[in-house]
Amino acid sequence: MQKQRRDFLKITAAGAAGLALTRADRAFAAWPGTGTMAVNPNISNMRVVGCYDTKMMKSTPAMSFAAENTAVDSARVQANMDAMAMQLANQTTADAAWKAIFRTGKSSWAATKVAIKVNTLEPKNMAHIAILQKFCTILAGYGVPPANIIIYDGQSAYSGTSNYASYISLTDTTKIQAVLSNLNSALGGTVSAPIPGGSSGTCTADIANGTIDILINLANNKGHDLMGGATLCMKNHFGTFAPKHDINYLFNINKSDAILGGAPVRQQLCFVDSLFTNKTQNTGTPELMPCYLTMGVFAPAVDYLTIKKVREEALGLTHVAATINSYLTSFGYTTTDPVWVLVSPAGSGTGADGGAGGAGGTSGSGGAGSGGTSAAGGAGSGGTSASGGAGSGGTSGSGGARSGGTSAAGGAGSGGSSAAGGAGSGGTSAAGGAGNTGGTSGSGGARSGGTSGSGGAASGGATAAGGTTGSGGTTSGGASGTGGVATSSASASGGSATTGGTRAGGGTGGSGGSKGSTAGGGKQEGGCDVAGADRRATRWGAMLALGAVVTEKLRRLVSGDRSS
Repeated sequence: MQKQRRDFLKITAAGAAGLALTRADRAFAAWPGTGTMAVNPNISNMRVVGCYDTKMMKSTPAMSFAAENTAVDSARVQANMDAMAMQLANQTTADAAWKAIFRTGKSSWAATKVAIKVNTLEPKNMAHIAILQKFCTILAGYGVPPANIIIYDGQSAYSGTSNYASYISLTDTTKIQAVLSNLNSALGGTVSAPIPGGSSGTCTADIANGTIDILINLANNKGHDLMGGATLCMKNHFGTFAPKHDINYLFNINKSDAILGGAPVRQQLCFVDSLFTNKTQNTGTPELMPCYLTMGVFAPAVDYLTIKKVREEALGLTHVAATINSYLTSFGYTTTDPVWVLVSPAGSGTGADGGAGGAGGTSGSGGAGSGGTSAAGGAGSGGTSASGGAGSGGTSGSGGARSGGTSAAGGAGSGGSSAAGGAGSGGTSAAGGAGNTGGTSGSGGARSGGTSGSGGAASGGATAAGGTTGSGGTTSGGASGTGGVATSSASASGGSATTGGTRAGGGTGGSGGSKGSTAGGGKQEGGCDVAGADRRATRWGAMLALGAVVTEKLRRLVSGDRSS
């Protein structure tokens, strides 16, 4: 018996080590001058939220700053910002979401100082009033005095800052309650600040010396002759640091202590206003009205996915691929790491992009449901799915999901239907399925009130391996074929089920990627379709197989069974 216990401990340790390796968090990367860190400990650096909503514009205006702001539906924009914040922070209320995003290291919010970096080079394409006012209203609501909120652009060549003057007041609550800085004058002027790599640069003083506690990077969507063909959040800091059109300099200032220093980290939100877009230049009249907003906590990821999802996919613009890829690789990430979450417009119950998140779900690859998180495949309402499954009421063509429909195969929403291997609401799915409302499925599918063709598990029950629930298997309001143990070897689509719905490979939907399909069980991850299979499916299959061995060993130790 002692030997068996030692063997069991070895197996358990190996399983834990394997789990740790397969779930390594790529949000933690080492950058010169900052060490190993995440910008926000509760939000992945790689998570980027977008919202496409034509109703944010009441009309197509003449291209002037005043006319644009008159045409903006401010209430709609601000409601969409709340919806985006809830998805970025995985919170169920806007207040909780913004409090998870904005954090102060001071003893009180009243002592907190905030800077909002805008880009005023082109007056016809600057951050719009509704967005600035929303940020200031949120922070003032927490107790930050309007006099402690500074809107700035420190680059002397920029000419548009004065366009904000008539919209700003410290006392008028109908306006943006903040201070408008003349260049860096309201932020202590400039100082020399260190830049990773052993150099230094001229920088806004109160950013460099830590006087500012919270930095909001509010950029616009514009093209550029250099930098891969676009200028977004990272380049927006030309104006915090003196400009130098060198890509390595751009990356290094965005790794600097001025931007990513502080406790908590100073730059807490990166936001791109894409209501209007310049195609190829960073000056001149905007040619397009994309009606998009994007945001995240990490500028390189926000820039990369804004380029891939908005500028390239939505608008058909082109860029220098190698340079755009280096937005991520120079920070230690790969182009498959970012996670794109496309939320539905405020007041809408439908997903705008079939594999990129339904009613606010997270689509790592394959699609997601309402409020869930999908590493590769889809997610249940509030639950987590490693591969396979679908969101709450989400539409899954075969693996992907979004809000408001049913799942044909490979996943099921709460109240939807699943042909094979679905996921219920609130449960956790390691691969291929999920338990309903608190139930756990090691491998094999589960749902509430549904019918399990083979290998289904009851509501609240647990299947260790193969969908067996105790003995004989039970369902809540449904039926379990062949005693709760699956005899069929394949699910309808979206991967193969070996024993009661355990997916050794596949696991993601055949279709359900962003704006198209991934043929043959492919996946959607950060805008990159990988045809054929989920790269992570084999490691999940291996992990689940190991989990089955561990469970069986434990059962035999408890029961005294030494038959093998």
